[in-house]
Parts: sequence; C-alpha cells; structure tokens
Amino acid sequence: MKTLIRFRLLQGMALLLILAFLISFGKPIKAEISNSPSSDTADSLIYLPVSMKNYPWRSVFGTQAQNLGDEAMSSLAVDAGLDWVRVNAFNWAKIEPQRTDPPTYKWNSVDQESLKAAKDNGIEAIAIVRGTPDWAQKYPGISCGPINNAELDEFASFLNTLVKRYSVPPYSIKYWELGNEPDVDPALVSPSSVFGCWGDDGDRYYGGRYYADMLKVAYPAIKSADPEAKVLIGGLLLDCDPSKEKSCKSGKFLEGILENDGGQFFDILSFHGYPHFGASSKWDHRGGVVLGKVDYIRQKLANKNLEKPIFHTEGSLLCHPADIANCEPPGTDFYEAQADYLPTLFVTNWVEGIEATIWYQFEGPGWRFGGLLDGDQNPKPVYDTLQFMTQQLGSATYIGRVFESTPVAGYKFKTFAKEIWVLWSPDGAPHNVTLPSSYDHVFNKYGDEISLTNNQLEVGSPLYVEFNK
Repeated sequence: MKTLIRFRLLQGMALLLILAFLISFGKPIKAEISNSPSSDTADSLIYLPVSMKNYPWRSVFGTQAQNLGDEAMSSLAVDAGLDWVRVNAFNWAKIEPQRTDPPTYKWNSVDQESLKAAKDNGIEAIAIVRGTPDWAQKYPGISCGPINNAELDEFASFLNTLVKRYSVPPYSIKYWELGNEPDVDPALVSPSSVFGCWGDDGDRYYGGRYYADMLKVAYPAIKSADPEAKVLIGGLLLDCDPSKEKSCKSGKFLEGILENDGGQFFDILSFHGYPHFGASSKWDHRGGVVLGKVDYIRQKLANKNLEKPIFHTEGSLLCHPADIANCEPPGTDFYEAQADYLPTLFVTNWVEGIEATIWYQFEGPGWRFGGLLDGDQNPKPVYDTLQFMTQQLGSATYIGRVFESTPVAGYKFKTFAKEIWVLWSPDGAPHNVTLPSSYDHVFNKYGDEISLTNNQLEVGSPLYVEFNK
C-alpha cells in the first residue's frame, strides 16, 4: 500500500511540473483522432492546462464503501486504483437526536476512521448527509423524509458546524451530497430507509420545489464554513422519464428543483443508474438507463441555461429480481457480464463528460450482487477488471474515437508513455478489426496478453491495445 501511495505522490508531482511547463509556454497538444496512432492528422487541439484546470488530477474511477477503517478493506480499495469513494457518512438523526440549546452533537456516531482512511490514502470522499431527527421531521415518524420548514435554519446550523469540523485535516472532505435518492415518496419505502424520501406524490413537481427550499439554506451554510466545498444534489433515482410516460410524477422532481431556482444552490448534479442483467430499462429510448438519464438531465439544465458537472454516484450491473432463481448466487454468465460492464461503464461515462462514476458498491456481495467483492470480502472478477483498467487508464487523458462508423466501440487515451485503445462490442457479438502494425500489446479485460495473427483482432469483451511511444 505504501508503494502505491508513494507512486501516486510522484505521479502528482510529475503532473504539476508538466502543468507548470505548459502554462509557461502555452503550447497546444495535438489530439490524434484518426485510426492510426502514428498519423499526423489532428481533428482538434487540446491545451493541457485547460483540461487540467482542476488540478490535482483525479480520474473518474470511484466506488461506495463503508469499512475503509479496516486495514484489509482499505488496502483492497487502494490496490484497486480508486480516486473517489462515496461514503454514507453523516446521519443527522443520530448526530443530533435531541434539540438542545446550545446544540449537542454526538460525533461518536460517525465512522470517522473510514473518512480518515480515505484521506490518508489519497482517495477523495463524497460524504452523504441524510436522516431527519424526530424533532425536525415534516412528516412525523419519517426519518428519511423532508425537514419541517420551521427547522431548516437548525439544519443549516448543523451543516455549518459539520463542514467546519470535517473539511479540515485529518478528514478534509470537500464534496457534500445532501440526501440519497430524495425523489422517492415516503409511502414507497420504510420510514428509516437509507434512500428517499422527499418525494410528494400529491405535488405537481413531486416535492422538488421543497427540496430546493432546503438547498437555499443549506448551500450558504456549507459555503460559509468552507468556500471550497462542493455541494451535490442527493443522487436522483429518476425512476422514469416524464417526457415519455405521462403518469411519471417522480421524474418531475428535478424539474421542481430548477423551477424553484434551486439551480443556483448546488454545484454538482448527481444521479443513479443501474442496468439489470438481461433486462431492458425504462430509459432505453434515450440510450439506456445511464446515458438516457444523462440526456434527460442535460435537457432540463439547458432549459434553464444551466451548466453543471454531473456525477454518476451509483451504478453497477445487477441481478434482476424477476430472475431471482438465478441470483442465489448468480452463475458464471452474470459475473462475466458484470466484469465486461465495468470498463464499458467507466469509459463511456468518461467520454460523455461524467466527471465521477461510483460503482455501488465495494463490499460484497452487495445489493443484487452488485459488489466488487464477494460475501467473504474477496475480489470478484469485476474487481480484477477494475484493477487492470485503473492501471491502464488511471493517469490517462481521453483524446478521441478510434472508429467513426463500425460495430466496434473504440476510444483512445494517452499517458506519458503510451497510447491505449479501449475496444469492445456493444451488441455483444464478436467483430473482427485489423490493428495497425505499430501496436505493441493487446490485453483482455483481466490484463492477460493476447497474441494475434496478421494483426487480426476479434473484439467482443473489452480489450486494451497499447502503442508505446
């Protein structure tokens, strides 16, 4: 673990030196978009100082984890090459169960060791703040639900104290997510659910306008405690698309936030999206459960002339509940499909401009077997594909597509030492491509090298093609 941490520090120092050099000379870097790494043709120019303006550099690779205070779990997270960890960190109902004057906070209810471990290992934490105490509930008995309007100022005071405490060492949290899938009606979940439940089925905008009222007091409280803090909307479930389903009320939650001028009171818009193995989704008409939701989000933001970074704060490939007979436990087909899906999810999100993607979850077996680890907390095949992907792309820059119109998806990345193509077959069927003779190595999703004859490559599952400079 220490070796990896030292490597990351050296990597960061190298990036800083290059950044300083490029800023001084202002030289553009050519992004070669042709299907040959040695081509002189360039479709665009990329100024590296612009692409790295949010230094220190972080990849899009993340997961949700809860036990990073455990040395074995922390070591597995570091070895996976993760740059982000989402943590179910702060439950207001547990921290301030009674209202007192002055307030009394039970910080011992917080898993501070996990938050500290993330910082110590150079992993950026996204901290979820959720849970409404009995005395502050808009709907008595619903701790996952909204805060009573009369207590919003108390919530703001709590947030201000919370951020002052945890935005500095040894925790140094900068990303604060307010709730978890708030666009769910309380009637659909248990009162103490870990997700939901600010939704209001009787409201035109499903409670989104009231969530915006909360943001209007929460955002200034967080920013006054730490001007560098980033505030995320609680990851939206977006269970359906109201532009397609007229009966879809929950999809109006985001629109309600924006209609009530909530767009000025968050920095990052986060959402959740999971495909189920072998099943379709309600978002296929827009490009699938992930890209379809991104398309909807961007449309709603554009309608208000807003541009916001987007985080995909929960995603993985799940076993479908209708196929539960094959999910106890799943078979090899599922685990292989999950291992295929992970690199395609992260790469596609990266290409689409999603700035962080969180695999839900790290620990196993996970919800509907979505975990990176199994029930004994040992790596699954999907963990192995994550580890190899981050080794290949953890310090890379995306530079363009490999192909313009083929049945094979292909994307180019560059590191300081090599160019890497990531290829796969979106339709699942094998397709043949001819590689340039200048390629050096081809690896499968697990990092096993593949030998070719006459530069012919059959593409199905994700593959990595290396061209050394």
